Amino acid sequence: MKKLILVLSIICLSAAFTFAEGSAEGAAAMDKQLNRYVIAKLQPFDPADMTDLYTSQVYGDIGEALYAYNYLADTYVLKPEVAKSMPKVSADGLTYTIEMHNDIYYYDPLMEVFPKGKGRNVMAKDFVLSVKRLADPDTESGGWWLYEGYIKGLDDWAAAGADYSKEVEGFKAIGDYTIQLTLTKPYPQILYTFAMPFTYPVPQELIDYYGDEWKNYPIGSGAYYYDHAESIPGTKHVLRANPYWKAMKFPAASTAGPATTAKLGSAVLKEYEGKELPFCNTVVWNVIEESSVQWLKFLNGELDYSSIPKDNFDSTVIQNELTPAMTAKGITLDVNPTLDVTYHFFNMDHPILGQNTKLRQAMSMAYDHEKALEIFYNNTATNAQTLIPPGLGGYDPNYKNPYATYNLAKAKQLLAEAGYPDGKGLPTFKYQMYSTSSTTHRQMVEFYIENMSKIGIKVEAVAGDWPTFLERIDNHEVELGGVAWGADYPDAQNFLQLNYGPNAAPGPNSANYDNPKFNELYEKGAYMQQSPERDKLYAEAAQIAAEDVCWIMGVHRLSYALEHPWLKTRVFRDIGAGYSKYLDIDAEMRDAK
Repeated sequence: MKKLILVLSIICLSAAFTFAEGSAEGAAAMDKQLNRYVIAKLQPFDPADMTDLYTSQVYGDIGEALYAYNYLADTYVLKPEVAKSMPKVSADGLTYTIEMHNDIYYYDPLMEVFPKGKGRNVMAKDFVLSVKRLADPDTESGGWWLYEGYIKGLDDWAAAGADYSKEVEGFKAIGDYTIQLTLTKPYPQILYTFAMPFTYPVPQELIDYYGDEWKNYPIGSGAYYYDHAESIPGTKHVLRANPYWKAMKFPAASTAGPATTAKLGSAVLKEYEGKELPFCNTVVWNVIEESSVQWLKFLNGELDYSSIPKDNFDSTVIQNELTPAMTAKGITLDVNPTLDVTYHFFNMDHPILGQNTKLRQAMSMAYDHEKALEIFYNNTATNAQTLIPPGLGGYDPNYKNPYATYNLAKAKQLLAEAGYPDGKGLPTFKYQMYSTSSTTHRQMVEFYIENMSKIGIKVEAVAGDWPTFLERIDNHEVELGGVAWGADYPDAQNFLQLNYGPNAAPGPNSANYDNPKFNELYEKGAYMQQSPERDKLYAEAAQIAAEDVCWIMGVHRLSYALEHPWLKTRVFRDIGAGYSKYLDIDAEMRDAK
């Protein structure tokens, strides 16, 4: 999944079953509301184009995938969700047979597509439809890069006109609840893709009933359904517990890793083990684009947990510890490394920016990376040298990017060598904003513009919101922009594909970078199991892209999250979706405070 993330603040926040109708635990859940937030307006709920973190987070509570991640494990370990078990794999590693549960149902809260509310079973054909939609050229899916060239017959099916009545040899239903997947070549990451919202099933009946508007009427089989009456798009998205969700339970304490055990405590893990999910009957996803509003809502108890806006960090955290004023309120600090990278990208299709490497190198060296780390991340992140974050194969702790440092004299020299001394002869470049209401984002763009002006390069900001930003990237219309990428799955390939030529927009390669040598190394490593040999290939590829400067490197972040004392079971996760069902609150404590 092209999981783009706004670069708004110092920190990015980041299968078991629902209460049985009439149960005591279900009755308790009816009184609980979980208050979460996203920092951008959502896109339409179309799994095939779910290219950003925020829409995926909300939709992840509504839909379900074949596989999910073990909630309590310290590492990202897949487990069955809609699938009954892990797949059976042929000896050559190319054919996967996936058996599904036969008692998982869609729920239609409006009772229009499915007049009784409870719809039909989720079937193998629904996953086939989702994968075909990723391949269909008319869909223009941002997730097609996941499967392009990997599934037998799928590319040919798309090229021949994407006739949905025709079977794809390499991805088909063999019975109502069995999927057979046949690859053209080894693809070690394939199972991770079936834990992503891109592959969530969509019933054909939904598309047929609403036509082009179906994306605004999500129907899923997950723990929650979308409450249209209470939701206000652009302001809040209200989810309610799905009365027909397949009852799941909180994981066994034995599945918790050491870090999770230390965070929640053995007593809490034992207390919750085997309890029916979800714990909260209602989840409210507030849309809060301005960090100061987010902060006030958290302090007022209107959000159950929150990241720390940059302007409030120094008054909240001292030497990596909360201030006494915060701890006196029972608030706790949860710090975790994230698998992410932030960056400012160049559109390599631009006739000037894309054709002049020394120009891009000059702009990168004119950007004050160290100052940006201080003022926007409070020195709690690590300046990125390549696109691969620490903790993944291919990350080289000894590599220092020669252009990811601030050196005005060298920048001016490179600009002259590029043919534009002091910026003479260059047009005014346009930096596309993704929010006009976020103070932090405006400050980041102003900082970028100011840095470029020091070597004579003129940049102007172009106003926009998040959906417009993504649309303009997909259309190759953004000259300069800045985002972050959070891992879809725990493998360096998920970051390298951001610079892979065939993944140009509307794929995840927002810069439209295309280097034959990089592509060759990427393709060679993509089919290999993780090994020192593959790590070496990936490190080389990452360094090629870094020195081509299709991006001005940003940072790899830490997540600093504050939790109110009434939030009981939160575990940090920056990969996967659908975690709201695991979160519990003490509603009486929250009301009292």
